[in-house]
Amino acid sequence: MIKQISSLSAAAIALSGINVIEAQESNIYELSPIRVIAGDTLLDQGGPMSGFTTGAVDLYQMQSVQETSALVPNLFVASSETRGYGDTIVLRGMGNTLFFSPAGVSQYIDDVPSGDVFTYSSELLSGNALTIHRGSMGSFFGRNGPAGVIEIQSAKPGEQQRIEISAEVGSFDKRAFRANVSGPISDSGVSHSLTVFHNERDGYLFNTSLGRATDSREAQGAQYSLFFSPGNQWNARLKLVTESIDDGSQRLSSLFSPDPFMVGSNLEGETQIDRNQISFHADREFGWGVFKSITALQDWDLNPSTVDLDLSPDPISTSLIMQDQRLLTQEFRFESNDDGSPFAWRAGLFYQEKETSGDTTRVFPAPPFFPVFTEDTVFAIDEKEIAAYGHLSFEATDALILDVGARIQETDSTIDREKTSPVGVAPIDASVSDSYFSADGGFEAILSEHVSFVGRIAMGFKPSGFSAFTDLPNLAGFRDETSLSNEIGFSFSAADDTFKARVTAFDISIDDYQLERSVPNATDYIVINADEVSSTGIETEIVWQPVPSFVLEGSFGTNDVTFDSHTDPFSSASLAGREVPFTPEYTMRGSARYSFDNGIFLQGTFRGIGETFFDEPNTATFRQGSHEVYDAQIGFRAEHYTIVVYGENLGDEQYYTFINPQIFAATPGDPESFGVRLDLRF
Repeated sequence: MIKQISSLSAAAIALSGINVIEAQESNIYELSPIRVIAGDTLLDQGGPMSGFTTGAVDLYQMQSVQETSALVPNLFVASSETRGYGDTIVLRGMGNTLFFSPAGVSQYIDDVPSGDVFTYSSELLSGNALTIHRGSMGSFFGRNGPAGVIEIQSAKPGEQQRIEISAEVGSFDKRAFRANVSGPISDSGVSHSLTVFHNERDGYLFNTSLGRATDSREAQGAQYSLFFSPGNQWNARLKLVTESIDDGSQRLSSLFSPDPFMVGSNLEGETQIDRNQISFHADREFGWGVFKSITALQDWDLNPSTVDLDLSPDPISTSLIMQDQRLLTQEFRFESNDDGSPFAWRAGLFYQEKETSGDTTRVFPAPPFFPVFTEDTVFAIDEKEIAAYGHLSFEATDALILDVGARIQETDSTIDREKTSPVGVAPIDASVSDSYFSADGGFEAILSEHVSFVGRIAMGFKPSGFSAFTDLPNLAGFRDETSLSNEIGFSFSAADDTFKARVTAFDISIDDYQLERSVPNATDYIVINADEVSSTGIETEIVWQPVPSFVLEGSFGTNDVTFDSHTDPFSSASLAGREVPFTPEYTMRGSARYSFDNGIFLQGTFRGIGETFFDEPNTATFRQGSHEVYDAQIGFRAEHYTIVVYGENLGDEQYYTFINPQIFAATPGDPESFGVRLDLRF
């Protein structure tokens, strides 16, 4: 039988289970805070990844995907604080552009893939399990993940009815409520899980022109899952998701402002987003393996997003965006049984229809010909994708596991776009169709009970597509991005399971790297390709638990992402040797937690992000220096309740999570805040 758990994985899982086992013996519900460095599934064979118990989500006080920066080494989220719209998620130097390129890091929630990054869920519900897979995942998942995959799994109902309620108050008049009811429905053999949530707070930015804070935040939503057996040994799940966001202005301030939390915009601004999803899951175990079918229909609607582009008291330049994306996916997945065979495998077929449409109105000053220059862009970008993927792992000996995988995919994209402005109408109608292939292979060599080596080589790709914000057909299309990555690492676990570590080194060559930028002396904003980019780095992760009551863990990743060959398409200047934007030179994260026998616990966490540039020439104005943010909690846990007092960004570190070179503005990170959270369990 394939060795499903490496020595490091086993040690991590054993340590992570200490708190849970002790809690179960005393009927106290406790989530483990341990970070699991490696997992125990087929997905881990031949490829480093980091898995997290549900407790890790709560440990780091994460409430959204945007807050996962540095959670694993070399993961960075450049957040413009608009619930994902305009965000970039980068892993090992590969990611997405702000608006139009495909995702480099894909997202799965309960086996349902998300669309483009701007549609990713803004909520990480408490109790969810979060796993981040690093490296090309094209042969493991239906939705392609050339840089990695963020996988989120919600808790399934137990054998008894359970009610969990959480309430929170904090700085800036923060108020949050969350409730979950789960368990069997009478004796019907049917179970369900319902989660509802609401959170809101006042703004961080004070608008001197309007005399009040304008970037307030409010979100509410619900998730409902029904688990049942339709017969003939089939298991099924019907899941419904809805989320509504009613936010104030985008958190943007001028780079020249002496106070990043002070703005003078004449326009308040707003962001309104609705997300809805329905999915049906069916699975059955056969003698040869397990079959799964996942069908999902998702709708994301931004209506509207308004921004004052000049950030001044005068009505000079504004943007109004309405955009929606509808996503239909069907995945058929086949997996091996755990039957003692030396082979483990996963294969599948994936189909996707993605329809993105938008209506954007932008206003610019244009003297001496026009008092203002107003242009309205209406576009529809449609994409169809069909893919087949598979991965096979083989236990060659008791000490050597080999694996190989492949993916084939065909993608068809079309754009129908028209811009209306005082100078006329500019239509674009184009299409592109192409086939893609990627492959990967790796090994795990188990030298002893405590030491193992892993290695992997993988191909990846991001398909070609279209930008909607240009008048020129020859600039609307962008080329495929392809990559070849090599990595090798080793893991160590102490004999007494109190210390474990993993170190990974990687080297990635990327051709036709996709970037997004404005066109000089125009209002166009497009995706371009850089000829050659290299990404190299080292990732280190450790967990130390000298006694059951104390846990110390940390990670550090370096990442040098450089243009090897890139010429500015407009100035013809060579940018070779410059750092690729949105790629920090390092990330680090750590935590310490001590639990007393009487239920009191203390914990502190920190995260650090290295120097990051937000433009291709690496201009000093658009550079964010290295910075660290510290959080802390003190709490008391009993059988049916937990109360926590927390502080975030202690010391009030000032930094930017996103810089916009086009308008010389940036998004300041969350300021120092404090709060109290009460969790009840019945």
